Amino acid sequence: MNNQEELVINTNVDLFNTLDSGQSFSWEKIDGITNSYKGYFKDTNLIVEEQEKAVKIKILGGEYNSNLLEEFENYLGINPKSIDGYDSLVEDDVIKPVINMYPRLRILKQPKWECIVGFITSSCSNLPRIKLHMKSLRNINNLKFPNPYEITVIGESKLRELGFGFRAPYIVNMANHIINEQIYLDELEKVSYVEARNKLVEVKGIGRKIADCILAYSFNKTEAFPVDRHVLNGLIRWYRFPKKINPEKASDRAMKKWGKISSYAQQYIFHRQRLASRATNWGGEHKKLAISSDIYSVSYTHLRAHETREDLGFR
Repeated sequence: MNNQEELVINTNVDLFNTLDSGQSFSWEKIDGITNSYKGYFKDTNLIVEEQEKAVKIKILGGEYNSNLLEEFENYLGINPKSIDGYDSLVEDDVIKPVINMYPRLRILKQPKWECIVGFITSSCSNLPRIKLHMKSLRNINNLKFPNPYEITVIGESKLRELGFGFRAPYIVNMANHIINEQIYLDELEKVSYVEARNKLVEVKGIGRKIADCILAYSFNKTEAFPVDRHVLNGLIRWYRFPKKINPEKASDRAMKKWGKISSYAQQYIFHRQRLASRATNWGGEHKKLAISSDIYSVSYTHLRAHETREDLGFR
């Protein structure tokens, strides 16, 4: 396999709303080319382009192997229509419009260690900044994502220098847990969702939301229901959750409702609320992406005392 070689996966996926939906921090949209992204899958530098019922992959460099096509197709996740319980999502009055508008939205299945570092990095941050930090790790490690041992060699001081701030010791701490065999990543996928979540939250720097994101977007724990500000606002707005409910209780209540398809329900609710926020705040092209009835009707009445419009994603 040579650099610049092009491959095609016959799969019908919405790259824009999947790769840039807050699940992954490895991709940058290519200006001027519709639905094309440049980034890394594992340590292979790629350009991926959405085509009609297919994804074209152009290999730019880095490490790759003969299983790349199969591995990347697995990374893109499964068609939600094939999951048990899909019909109940379609019958949900809140989720149905999102599925109708974005039927090819997927949940990614990301490399485990990179996903963990990404979501630890996401704490109190934003998407462009997280992507910048994740890219900086490759830049100082010969364009390879540093493994746990390499993270400990890089060290907390260097991570702080790169802008990771208070997250730096948490990343090093997690790396040490893996090196010292306090956590086995492959085992987390085999045990139950609750066992895996409890194991992750024992690690300083990983709270409930971060653990749920890691388990939903890398470990195939579809019971996980991560609750950030967008999801919390959506649950309060559309499902009449109490205005003062905290994220953990909201997650527990949502998991009781959706069970084994919780992560899919979460992604549709997140996507709807996030696009509504952008359309309301930014207008312009963002109005075309949101559900029209959601625009200009975002409520601020449930803001807690310490929250601002920015906390709700109105930037």
